[in-house]
Amino acid sequence: MPELDSTATALRAAYRAAGLSERHLQCLQSCIQLMQSPRDDDQQKLLATIADHFGAPHAVLLSYQSGRLRALESLGGAAITASRQPVRAALAPFLKWPCKPFVRHTPEKAWLFYSLDPGFEWLIPIILRGRVVGVLAMAGYADQPAPGERDHQLMTILSALLAGRIGHEKPQPATSARAQSHDLGLLSPREKEVMSLLPRGMSNSRIATTLGIAPGTVKTHVERILNKLQLEDRSHAAARAVELNLGNSGL
Repeated sequence: MPELDSTATALRAAYRAAGLSERHLQCLQSCIQLMQSPRDDDQQKLLATIADHFGAPHAVLLSYQSGRLRALESLGGAAITASRQPVRAALAPFLKWPCKPFVRHTPEKAWLFYSLDPGFEWLIPIILRGRVVGVLAMAGYADQPAPGERDHQLMTILSALLAGRIGHEKPQPATSARAQSHDLGLLSPREKEVMSLLPRGMSNSRIATTLGIAPGTVKTHVERILNKLQLEDRSHAAARAVELNLGNSGL
């Protein structure tokens, strides 16, 4: 038992030093549990969990298809409804691949919310196979600070997890266990070790130091993981590691 406690303590310390904080990981774990639930109302709970974590009074989860946005779930004053609406001109460039999360600092008016003078408006694209399939957006209070680096790390993983859900490619519960077993069977023991460290936000150099191997070897392992599991990028691999509960992924 002392050895297990020591390992858990070491994992928490490593996360605080190199990646997500323990509070961020608790949010991630809660979101994953909700995503795996078959209940229809859990998508609303998922959005509420994310918004509560950041203390954001306004949040919306949108699907994006054929140049139109549709609200799947919303909290607070979302300006987009359940009917499909054309994308505003100012927002259109943000939805073109390649795109990244974007924070509007103290904008005079939010793009996706009715809120005036929000502290920030945070737009996170949800990308599936090289195309934007949705947007997760939040707006803060007037005096609320904008998200930081660790917040972006958390949302990068969450957006990758949401991609399958928004893109209507979420596996059915009956096949999920088989799919997980299949994916794990494709990986070598060392590849599993490397993949289990990706959710921590570690660089190749940091992973190499942790495992006692060369950074170039880590890079090769990551490339093989992406190829074997048909994943788009490192963030997608980190999200998949959490889904697979690989090495508990620090959770």
